[in-house]
Amino acid sequence: SRRSRLARGSWERMPRMHVPDGFLSGGVAAGTWAAGAGVLAWALRAEGREEERVPAGTLGALSAFVFSAQLVNVPLVPGTSGHLVGGMLAAALVGPWRGLVVMAVVLAVQALLFQDGGVTAFGANLLAMGGAGCLGGHAVASLVCRPRLGVRGLVAGPVAGAFAGTLLGAAFIAGALALSELYPAAVVLPVMLSLHVPIALLEAALTGAILATVLRWRPDLVRGLRSAREGSAGPAPALGILAVALAVAAFLAPFASPLPDGLESVAERLGFADAARALWPAPAPDYEAPALGRAGSILAGVLGTLAAAALAWALSRGLSLPREAEPHR
Repeated sequence: SRRSRLARGSWERMPRMHVPDGFLSGGVAAGTWAAGAGVLAWALRAEGREEERVPAGTLGALSAFVFSAQLVNVPLVPGTSGHLVGGMLAAALVGPWRGLVVMAVVLAVQALLFQDGGVTAFGANLLAMGGAGCLGGHAVASLVCRPRLGVRGLVAGPVAGAFAGTLLGAAFIAGALALSELYPAAVVLPVMLSLHVPIALLEAALTGAILATVLRWRPDLVRGLRSAREGSAGPAPALGILAVALAVAAFLAPFASPLPDGLESVAERLGFADAARALWPAPAPDYEAPALGRAGSILAGVLGTLAAAALAWALSRGLSLPREAEPHR
């Protein structure tokens, strides 16, 4: 139970963050799975048609960073914590379609290895964090972005997109819960939105801070805003990004806030938290290895970070092979 996990201390508990199995009805789960698969297939096709590819190592390192950043919950309001989702950040760095692929990789690793997000709810989580965060956020960012104003103008768009995308994702999940007849929309929607406003502010602030830093030192790496800027991107320091991700997973994530995140807090307040079910035998549920104690939590975070990097790298390499092999036919 959450109470027993809280009693063990924050370094032993990294909270579940996404829609678990059991919250969605069979029809809603199937519908969101189909929609999520369609959007992901579209993203993969769009990536395959790109003339200039993002190196596989860069996509892997970015996936690792987003995974590790999502482990670090911070307290926001009494009884609720939040964390960087990273959808808008990924879209700003590598483009909305590649950003959606990054989110799909992160969500898959979380669900399959750690029971963080349900397998049946994978489509809903992808649409909420990838669809709303990457695609919806990027659409808002493209309207707000003002490159002529320098770094501030380029950061303003993603900041607005991160805020809007977070609330759009929360509204989508509230709608999915209502369609599943878990809780009436008239109640769950305003509660979800109100609790996600501070989370959206955190998402916007972290996204802006990270992008401002990157734009000052390596503006060529912000590929998702390329239409607003000149020049092409140079090689990204993939190993450096991966090192930062591993450091976050090893040294920051074990001390994440034990408070429930937005959805978990809503579920507890409205009384449907017990509907959650674990349908997949993940090897390290809740990012814990009880036999190893504190070291097990650290090891889980580090291995998950490496798994996200490896999966994104392999997927990106797989998409590149047909084009690389074309001249030899």
